[in-house]
Amino acid sequence: MRFQDAARLRYKITIPLILVLALAALYLFHTIVIERKNLLDTQNLLSGLRTTSVEILTAPAGMQHESTIRIFKSILEELQSYPADSRLTNLLNNEESNFFASADTFLKAAASGDNKVINIATRELDSSIGMVSGDINKISDDLHVNMVKYEYGILFMICILAALHHFLVDSPMREELIRCAREKEVSKSTIKKLAERDTLTNLPGRMKFYEEAEKAVSSATRYGSDLALIKMDIHDFKTINQKHGQKAGDKILAGFARVVRKNLRRPDSFFRVGGDKFIILAPHTSATNAKNLTEKINKLVSTTKLLKTIPFMMNTGIAMCDQGETGESLLKKVDLALNESKKYGPGTVYTHPEPVKPTEK
Repeated sequence: MRFQDAARLRYKITIPLILVLALAALYLFHTIVIERKNLLDTQNLLSGLRTTSVEILTAPAGMQHESTIRIFKSILEELQSYPADSRLTNLLNNEESNFFASADTFLKAAASGDNKVINIATRELDSSIGMVSGDINKISDDLHVNMVKYEYGILFMICILAALHHFLVDSPMREELIRCAREKEVSKSTIKKLAERDTLTNLPGRMKFYEEAEKAVSSATRYGSDLALIKMDIHDFKTINQKHGQKAGDKILAGFARVVRKNLRRPDSFFRVGGDKFIILAPHTSATNAKNLTEKINKLVSTTKLLKTIPFMMNTGIAMCDQGETGESLLKKVDLALNESKKYGPGTVYTHPEPVKPTEK
């Protein structure tokens, strides 16, 4: 399984689990809040019953307030309206507390107006309310403890899943992204190197030549120093390829590049700019020294054992950098010189502009 597929599968497992547990924790929290509110409201209603019963008890004989009795009845009706399956309904209807029976007894005593009977009924009601309130408090505490346990358990599981998600998904994904970014940078660097350097001859290519030529021309025109551009190609290289095969042609190109590179000065730069065409960028080199260099190269071509297997000759053009020159204009000049050298046959060296007859090998 590929890394992306495995990571996608982990996401599909861990993220829904975390969301489900988070929703469960939210639901439990909501349940705790609602239950505690219901219990608190019931406690307030019971407290209201206790208060109104005391008010009725303490009222002067024969002067029980009808409004207080109505309040007592409304509170009692609200308690009786709880759903039948409610936990609170079960507490209020508990036979041990006998709450509703005590409340009815109190209402009858209040209607009689006899303070002695009301006093007895009040104590009975107060006892019932106390029992119900105690049960409610106990249930509230137990409910709260259990809910908190569940809540912490779920939060703990969320933390565990979040940690697993981090170590199994996020961290590997981050490392994979970093690795991919590094590979991309390496690929870009490799592509750039391949674009700048010819793989057959291991020489810099056309792009690198343009870059270096602009720098060299800029330096030569600024400081007024000599700069020679020498362009060479193998005479009738296409025929050599057709006659001896492409592998033989590749060996000639690679061997020629190796021999020339070994015989150049350190400041000189050597480029393969396409096919069988090569360029030497020679700073601080006069036209005479450039010609001497090309004659040396022609001699090496004819005498080096590595290059004598399949004989070949070079056509060479030389262009000198003048004031106000650019890399583009200098390249045009050397192209013209190379074309002129071909008119005079293989082994010819032509300098642009050529004041005298070009030299021949």
